[in-house]
Amino acid sequence: MGQLVFVYGTLRRYERNHHLLEDAKLVSQQAWTKGRLIDTGYDYPAMLLDNDDHVYGELYEVDHDVLKQIDKLEGYQGISETDHYQRTEQLVLSDLGEFKALLYYYPKEVQNTEEIPFGDWRLKKLLDQGTPHYFAYGSCMDHERIEKAGMLTQFKTLGLGLLPEHELRFTVRADDGGRADIVEMSGHQVEGIVYEITEQALKYLYNREGVYIGLYRPAVVDVTFNGEILNMLTFIVIDKLEEIAPPDHYLNEIVRGGKRHLSETYLKQINSRVERLRAGD
Repeated sequence: MGQLVFVYGTLRRYERNHHLLEDAKLVSQQAWTKGRLIDTGYDYPAMLLDNDDHVYGELYEVDHDVLKQIDKLEGYQGISETDHYQRTEQLVLSDLGEFKALLYYYPKEVQNTEEIPFGDWRLKKLLDQGTPHYFAYGSCMDHERIEKAGMLTQFKTLGLGLLPEHELRFTVRADDGGRADIVEMSGHQVEGIVYEITEQALKYLYNREGVYIGLYRPAVVDVTFNGEILNMLTFIVIDKLEEIAPPDHYLNEIVRGGKRHLSETYLKQINSRVERLRAGD
């Protein structure tokens, strides 16, 4: 087995240094670890280990030669006085399990830097380009609720999007039952609706998804849409719990909204999952 490495900046997919990892094995695309991410101001981030916030990134298995290339990129030689980044092994988590992985960090605070919101460099880069396309997979596919909020004109439906290597689950709990989430899962696929949204819609989604109270986090996912793979915004549960069945009204919102674009087979899978969860209650 090779060495596991956690990357959070320019080595991530679609970033300028990702070519170094083209032949490496992707272990998890939605991984996280403890730390804090800052913007150096030079179009790359730096990680600090001075608190227990979450830094999001990707986990790869690399061989000795690739690790040496990453060391060179990060200015790491194992000489603390002259190294640009330091390297350490740390616990990295994902939906797929817990791993010990190497990561590169700054040993001390850097002056005049800003913290990267939500600890996610890819998210920052996506939002810097303007308001992104939005991939909805749960109740946000239902136009009735959006219309009741007076926001439907801020959402333009583009069509069906497919998110591979993920599965729909109900890992967050409200008073009356579960709510939708996506988790990494090999061999599975999540269907959803792709929207073009306005800045006003983005603010509405942040509030609706409980971003500011730490319920869901905004995240970047690679969605297949009209034959292309596009980076899109979605929302993922931060602290996932054991699944619990959603209430009827919430399931109805998913089905009512989804039936405009989602396949009948996929909607049947959702109903079957809910039936199994209810049977296990």
